[in-house]
Amino acid sequence: MMTSHSHPVQANPMAEIIALYSVKGGVGKTASVVNLAALSALQGRKVLLWDLDPQGAASWYLQAEPEFAPKLQQLLRARSVAEGLRPTRHRNLMVLPSDQRYHDLEHRLAEKKDAGFRIAKVLDGLAEDFDEIWIDTPPGISLLGDNVLRAADLVLVPMVPTHLSERTWFQLKTHLSQEKIRPGQLAGFLSMVDRRRSLHRDFIEQHQLDMPELWDIEIPYAAVVEQMGDAQIPVVYSHARHPVAQAYFQLWQRVDQTLK
Repeated sequence: MMTSHSHPVQANPMAEIIALYSVKGGVGKTASVVNLAALSALQGRKVLLWDLDPQGAASWYLQAEPEFAPKLQQLLRARSVAEGLRPTRHRNLMVLPSDQRYHDLEHRLAEKKDAGFRIAKVLDGLAEDFDEIWIDTPPGISLLGDNVLRAADLVLVPMVPTHLSERTWFQLKTHLSQEKIRPGQLAGFLSMVDRRRSLHRDFIEQHQLDMPELWDIEIPYAAVVEQMGDAQIPVVYSHARHPVAQAYFQLWQRVDQTLK
């Protein structure tokens, strides 16, 4: 059982901020952030999942309906955003839900004097109440994404092992360099891996040198992840012994070691 690896948790004075980020959609980003945050909660940590993706899939997985999402003006003010916090059915795991209104968030951010750092300020207001804050960031390069990249202690980038993911990885690296954005740490991991495909099998070996931040951890492609929406329960809770749940746990352990 995954809980056998748990250990007493010391409450941090300020939460660790871990963001799941991808230039490209459809790479398993939201499923990963939901399962990783759930694993931290399972270890007894006080965890918040902040869903900043207007699609609201992470909120939906955790049964936090969009009508409870903070209004845009609340979202960008540290004092009022906490009013939008919602418990989930899972112990130690809260969610700050999203909804489609957040498509306008980019424009609202751009109007602020501290447009590039507003999310970091909001996070400062939340960080004292949690051990970890996990963020589901919308795909693409954007002002909102830049905010999250600046604020995060660790940015995790899921990549399907294909040439397109390789291209978007280097787009992200170029963007970080050009904008002088330095996340605390940056790491990639392989997602939706099908070991029957030689391209997938060869990807890590081919990119060990030009992607030094790519961890040798693979989340396999599995129907059980797609079925996560049926019961709206993270796979690490509903199918804890499944290989994909075990892979998420390996990834979670690597995150935990990296942030120590």
